[in-house]
Amino acid sequence: MKNKGDKMRDLIFKNLTCRNKSRKILLAKETISEEGILTRIQKHLIYDVHEISNEVTPDKKAKNELFILKEKNTKLKTETFFIKMKSSMCANSNNKAFIINFLHSLKIDLSPNHT
Repeated sequence: MKNKGDKMRDLIFKNLTCRNKSRKILLAKETISEEGILTRIQKHLIYDVHEISNEVTPDKKAKNELFILKEKNTKLKTETFFIKMKSSMCANSNNKAFIINFLHSLKIDLSPNHT
């Protein structure tokens, strides 16, 4: 028998790297059931690294994007929050230039727990 303050958590972590090590994907999922509310959280971190010529300047390559969405359904009693940030940056290492493209996203879903 569960007490009123009890909560249940499920966590999933994934760490994927491409064979040539140019792309790395990190994923974390968490499900929390607490006091009648089911919360699902998903986080994605994606990094893509490529060598570029030294003549390319960061301001010519960088593209910054930010996307935010919040939805509330009062009939179903659900809420969703989603944020995605996409950008790139340049880095130098051992006299080589690299462009690092990255995408970070966070999604949170709240709904009634019917258990």
